[in-house]
Amino acid sequence: MVGQRIRYYRKTKGLTQEELAQGICSVSYLSKIEKGDAKSSEEVINLLCERLGISPEEVDSNEILELLNEWNMMMVNRRFEEADDFFEKVQEKMQIVNEPELILRYELFLARYYIVTANPNINAASNLLLKVNNLKEQLTPELIFYFNIVSGSLNINQNNHKLSIQFFKKAEDIYNTTNSNINESDVAVLYYLTALAYGYLMRISAVNSYAFKAIGIFDKEYNYSRSADCQILLAISYRRVQNYDQAEYHLNQALKYSRSFHDNFTSGVIYHNLGYVFSCKKEHLKAVEFFKKSLFYKEKDGDPERIAGTSYMLAQEFFELQDFEQARQWIKKSFDNLGNNTTSDFYYHLQILNYRVEGSEYTWSEFETFVSKEAIPHFEKRNMWEYVSLYSELLADSYFDQSQYKKASLFYRISNNSRKKIF
Repeated sequence: MVGQRIRYYRKTKGLTQEELAQGICSVSYLSKIEKGDAKSSEEVINLLCERLGISPEEVDSNEILELLNEWNMMMVNRRFEEADDFFEKVQEKMQIVNEPELILRYELFLARYYIVTANPNINAASNLLLKVNNLKEQLTPELIFYFNIVSGSLNINQNNHKLSIQFFKKAEDIYNTTNSNINESDVAVLYYLTALAYGYLMRISAVNSYAFKAIGIFDKEYNYSRSADCQILLAISYRRVQNYDQAEYHLNQALKYSRSFHDNFTSGVIYHNLGYVFSCKKEHLKAVEFFKKSLFYKEKDGDPERIAGTSYMLAQEFFELQDFEQARQWIKKSFDNLGNNTTSDFYYHLQILNYRVEGSEYTWSEFETFVSKEAIPHFEKRNMWEYVSLYSELLADSYFDQSQYKKASLFYRISNNSRKKIF
């Protein structure tokens, strides 16, 4: 155990074995100590630890391990306020820890904390994962499992969804091929995150497969809040393939959970998606009803971008109802909430809708340029093929109405090819 600590701190301080061993022992002897192959003298150990600035004494690792695992489960179960309160206690305890495995576990869970907290610190999470990756040979299979889950989560946050799936696949392989004592709740979260990443890539069959796996574990553990997350993913998948009855069924299942636990955040998401389902069914008044319910919960939460998203959908519904005054009001509310955020997906949705509502105030070339040169490339880059298809078809219809059949044909083809990527 002490050999592992010596190797860990030597590497974190950037020392070679020659530099650490100099004047204390031979390099070969140090190598054996680090591997646990040598019966080392207390004097040598004390000298090595002194040079590294660490204590040769060990703390009660079981107590710290339980503390770290408890903190991790708070994050797994989305008890984020408790995790925030617990963080100070964890930090205090970790000040006296010099056991590499515990430190690496703490750093992985800290990276997860930085990602899931209300105000994510993505740079801090990235730096921690880079540090852990440089010490990867010291990770147990269980810690490699966590490394891949947290790395995948980070890449979802950075919109690198294909890369996130690669990390999740590695974590799944470790779970399936080792005898590591991995908590089933963490496995369920792995399945949920994999479904989420596939959702961004519009891989509907994969979303369904992993979401149902996750639900099987969450329901067994009575973790209905996380089951609701999976039900929402399933609903979005079924909506995308136009199976609206099944989408509505899964959203109502999720709604049972969110109502039971008075989960305002999840209720806002569910009502938004119910509105989207009825919008797709062309039942616009019903859609408006659900979007307004969603906004009620989202305004309690106070996230401007989430409010902007539902306000946009209300504007869209009033446009379809040809109530252009109401559409303008909701467009303004949505833009007000977005502020200067021109990278949001909703910025592109809003601009296109605004062109359509205002019509004569804009030239055809302005609309054409924005949709073809800005909006469609944005959604292509984000692998959001649903919107690439939607706006390509919108542009194609406009070209067709103007008898520009060659351009219409091009964008109909782009629309159809994009639709094929939704499966």
